[in-house]
Amino acid sequence: MDNLRNLALAFNQLSGPIPPGLGDLKGLYTLDLFNNRLSGTIPAELGYINHLNRLWVQSNQLSGEIPSSLEIQESFRFCDNQLTGSLPDHLREVATDFYGDAEDIKSCYEGMFSDDDGSIHEGAIEEIAKLGITQGCANDRFCPARTVTRSQMAAFLYRTATHLYGTLDPVDDVEFSDVAADAWFLTYAQWAVENNVMRAPEGDFRPQAAVTRSDMAEMLVAAFDYLSAYPVFQGFFSDVVGFPEDAIRAMEGIYDARVTNGCEVAPLRYCPDAEVTRAQMASFLFGVIALDILQSSWDIS
Repeated sequence: MDNLRNLALAFNQLSGPIPPGLGDLKGLYTLDLFNNRLSGTIPAELGYINHLNRLWVQSNQLSGEIPSSLEIQESFRFCDNQLTGSLPDHLREVATDFYGDAEDIKSCYEGMFSDDDGSIHEGAIEEIAKLGITQGCANDRFCPARTVTRSQMAAFLYRTATHLYGTLDPVDDVEFSDVAADAWFLTYAQWAVENNVMRAPEGDFRPQAAVTRSDMAEMLVAAFDYLSAYPVFQGFFSDVVGFPEDAIRAMEGIYDARVTNGCEVAPLRYCPDAEVTRAQMASFLFGVIALDILQSSWDIS
């Protein structure tokens, strides 16, 4: 595969060693093996890749030292493995994109919040906090088990869109019957409704209503460029019968983009009626951000 530029296999359940033969992919720009069950050492043969921009192998079960042969141009993450030793000197000046401290090969996250330790969503929570998308719920807490309300969701979506696309056009001519003029989330709600990211029939925004997983799928598809509803109903999920086709295709779209893996497998389920927790919301948004970065790298010619 001489022309392969990007190999993205994150968030699967791959096990065993990283194949040394990947070093033969001389044209590779991105190798993303984040969050699998890979073991053994990082092959020195990856140093044979001529222009490797990104190497993401964090959150596996890798051991041994980081090979000095690696030449990485832009960003890397080795943390949350069982690696030993230190970062090779020639990698210390490489930019690390949005993944934090390059020299920390032990843990990806310093732990901004005290109540997300051990959660499968911890990485996503800490990453969106670093980007300013969330400040937590109180003091040093994130409140990962709390349900996300529509007012909170409008803020999270707005901040994520601002991170990805820059300053958004202001919207001040949308009025709601149930939102005060000085509400902290008014700007976010106005943007979301004006851009058809969220609905407010008859001017009711319902700020304290819970966001469901079905709602979340439709919001993400509406808000972000690299996501879209599946063009034709595929029938991926076994528990979405009776939902509007637009909602189902949105669920299938974010599943196809690997922003979600569903809620259960065998059979595959989405749990469309389940309320989204703050921890799950973090993982959804982190998936969008990671997808945007990967899609940008795919545009390299």
